[in-house]
Amino acid sequence: MKFDKIIATGGIGTGMLFLSSRQEALGRSESRPVTLSPAKDYCKQQIVLYYAAALLKDTIPVYPVGYVGADSSGNAIIEEMRKQGMDVKHISQSPDFPTTISICLQYPDRETCNFTADNSASGLVTPEYIKEAMAQIGVDEKTIVCAIPEVPVASRTEMVISGKMQGALTVLSVPVSEVEEFEALSIYRHVDILAVNLEEAQAVAHSRETGTKLLWQLADKLAKSNPCLSILMTCGKEGAYTLVGQTVERIPPLPGNAINTTGAGDAFLGGTLAGIARGMNLQKGRSDRVFGESALSSAPELGTICAGMAVECEDSIAFHVSPLTIQKLIHKKGWAAGEHFIKQAGRMI
Repeated sequence: MKFDKIIATGGIGTGMLFLSSRQEALGRSESRPVTLSPAKDYCKQQIVLYYAAALLKDTIPVYPVGYVGADSSGNAIIEEMRKQGMDVKHISQSPDFPTTISICLQYPDRETCNFTADNSASGLVTPEYIKEAMAQIGVDEKTIVCAIPEVPVASRTEMVISGKMQGALTVLSVPVSEVEEFEALSIYRHVDILAVNLEEAQAVAHSRETGTKLLWQLADKLAKSNPCLSILMTCGKEGAYTLVGQTVERIPPLPGNAINTTGAGDAFLGGTLAGIARGMNLQKGRSDRVFGESALSSAPELGTICAGMAVECEDSIAFHVSPLTIQKLIHKKGWAAGEHFIKQAGRMI
């Protein structure tokens, strides 16, 4: 099935990236000298939707719903997102609260942690604001709605439940710090696709397992409330896993030199959303040992290409990712890709 729009909510703002020379996790009372990176960092909604909009530009509209401050950062971000192909009519500006800022700390192994201001304009995204935006845009069975972190839990819950009630495909991302809140709201029965990383999956499943064992534990836990829920689980250097029904597939990562892993999971989700919107399936029917071992055909493989290109970029958004650069990479690597994949990945030339 193909979709005719994507509606999302989540944090919109700027960020700063600091580089730690030490691998040990920052302690509660520790003061540590770190290096301020010149890389550009952004909040999650803009990162995810950049890839979706880049691959769907001029064909399937992408609607971010959120708030920024009535400040220079907010003005610049709205203009950036407009130029990136998003419909920004539902991004409002507050004169009382600043645009969200996120601080990212990256360790030598390229793993990262994030701090995001919760007293910023993104906190003004209320359930009522979500409901009004969705009513103005229009939601039906050909709509994808995606609830991304960095706006209040209640507002993301409203987007998921309202979307589900109107027949939309619902996608939810759950950070570790909000697992208990979402469980208390029984949110998973309204979710079609849960998108999580390894630590988030462990938190939801209450497990310390990894790989397929963790994925099955997560699926078993969520099946009690929603046996039809599908799962996207990213695992960094190990690649990603999908679960649809009773079938698990692993998508290997792209080989390459990782410069900055900040935003890689968001790039994966954005590319996957674009693939789903184009009618690609979540699974291809086999797990490859290396990426591209068999012909590319699934939405998560498109997401994996976006993530692989993202980690080789210093910024948290790889602005060079486009249908044309993806096509060039496929040809350069010699991957087989059916005409359907090429066409649906963004009507590449």
